[in-house]
This record gives sequence, C-alpha cells and structure tokens, in this order.
Amino acid sequence: MKRFPVPFPPTDIDIEASWQTLETEAGHYQEHAGIGIWKSPDDLARYRVVVERDRPEVVVETGTRWGGFAAWLADEFGVEVVTVDIEQTPGRPPEWPGVTYVTGDSTSSRVAREVRRLVAHRRCMVTLDADHHAPSVEREIATYGPLVTRGCALVVEDGLADLLPPERARRLGGQIPERGGPLRAVATTVAGRREWYRDLPIENMSSVSHSPGGWWVRAE
Repeated sequence: MKRFPVPFPPTDIDIEASWQTLETEAGHYQEHAGIGIWKSPDDLARYRVVVERDRPEVVVETGTRWGGFAAWLADEFGVEVVTVDIEQTPGRPPEWPGVTYVTGDSTSSRVAREVRRLVAHRRCMVTLDADHHAPSVEREIATYGPLVTRGCALVVEDGLADLLPPERARRLGGQIPERGGPLRAVATTVAGRREWYRDLPIENMSSVSHSPGGWWVRAE
C-alpha cells in the first residue's frame, strides 16, 4: 500500500472496503429517475447531510457525466445546479428542471465566467468531480473555491486514488501515480488555510468513502 502522500492524516477510512465499492456496480453506480450517478451510497448519504445542513441556493458541479447527480440535487433539495463537463456523455438528458449544463474545460476562463454569471452571488456549494489529476484539481479549486459561500461546503471527489497502489489508482486517472491526485491538490490549496476547515463529522459518518480528505467547509 502506498504511503499517504499529503500532510494531513486520513480518517479511519477502510481503504480496501472503499476500493471494493469501485469494483462492484452496486457500490459505485446509483440511479435517480433512471439516470446514472457514479457515487457510492455512503457518499450520497454524506451529500444529503451537507446539503440539508448548509442549504445552498445553487450547487456548482464539475464532471456532469450522465447528469444523475445534478438531477438528484435539483429534485431532492430544490437547489439550482450548474454542472460543467468537457463533453456531453451519451445518455445524458438534454435538459432537466433546475439544472443548467455548461460544456467546456472547467478551468477555462470562458467556462469560469459563465459559471460565475449563473451563480450570481447566491449561496453556493461546490463539488469537483472532473479530471482527478492533481494539477487539474488545483486549478479547479483556484477557479471555483472562491464561489463557495462562508458556511458552505467544498467537496473534492475521489481522493481515494491517492491512497491506492498505482495499478488501482490509474482507474481514477491514468497519470495519478506520477502526478498525484485529488488529495495532493487539497494539500497544496486547501489544507492548513484559515479560510477552510476539514469536515471531519461528515467524513466519519462511515468508514467507506471515495473521497476521504475531500470534505471541507469555508469558514464563517
């Protein structure tokens, strides 16, 4: 097992059990209204608590994929969702009530301007689930972290990759063993900063997560 590569300790995450959820469809693939959601049940439960607690008006998501998570957020919580992906995944609904799709590189200036316009200074939460290589995640945090309202969450998905052996980590990003993954990005951009604190109660809801070390709140 690879050493934990960032300067803050993991919680009592069960790395093997969390990995196994990626190995089984029931563990990583959920559905909402027949649309796919690529998240574990444990992490969806975490999102439910976070959204009900923080009450954002708008959620910014990078990494739309099939669009099921965005649809779930809009339908379950009545929030508006602005979701960004570099391309339209086959099978994604062309539209969904309360969801606005933005197509393009999430770190491009054009897309960032469009997302900021759509957020329009409302109470905002951000979840990052696009390219998981550390340099890309760092750019996303720099781009979208400032949109997070004080008291709301920033979620950096799939930090499990940084805890896995190389052959497993590559499933979440082909160059993660060489370039680092989401946790390395968190370590260089969020951890230790006064404006962010780690949401340990949410992380400790269970020992299974795809995103250990990825649940943060912007300080009041």
